[in-house]
Amino acid sequence: MTFFSVGKDIDIMSNDERNLEVLRYSSGADSTLGILSENGPDGREFLAYTLEDEFREKKVSAETRIPEGTYEVKLRTVGGYHSRYLTKFGADFHKGMLHVRDVPGFEYILIHTGNTDENTMGCLLVADTSQQNITKDGFIGASVNAYKRIYPSLAQWLLDGNTLTITYIDYDNPRN
Repeated sequence: MTFFSVGKDIDIMSNDERNLEVLRYSSGADSTLGILSENGPDGREFLAYTLEDEFREKKVSAETRIPEGTYEVKLRTVGGYHSRYLTKFGADFHKGMLHVRDVPGFEYILIHTGNTDENTMGCLLVADTSQQNITKDGFIGASVNAYKRIYPSLAQWLLDGNTLTITYIDYDNPRN
């Protein structure tokens, strides 16, 4: 399914490479809302709504979204989130946390469940619903449902030895 096109050329990925995109569309006082999609030969396919911390010129630990750019995603099989998700989802489902790697000035950026900026600490939250963050704090809902839908194919892709990248695109004019 093609969800939208934003006027940028679509790079066709090789058979062993997949690219996710986060199109950030709304900056609020404490949160950033976006859309997670996957680039493919037929365009962009919608996967989930996203929520991150807000934009800041100067990073504040656990309170700042990561910079615009493209990063590699790997599975992280250590740490507190990994242990909690093993317990929550079971070993048949959970193979490791989706870990956004090599972000300058950031560590342990994960893709996981949650509903508000209080749940993110710089990470990318995914969900099936989104509420505006203009007159109130941003909120995304049905996060576990979205995660359970998108996680298995991404984790298996990585387990099979393939490359997964994620590109963050700022269409939200956070500096205004």
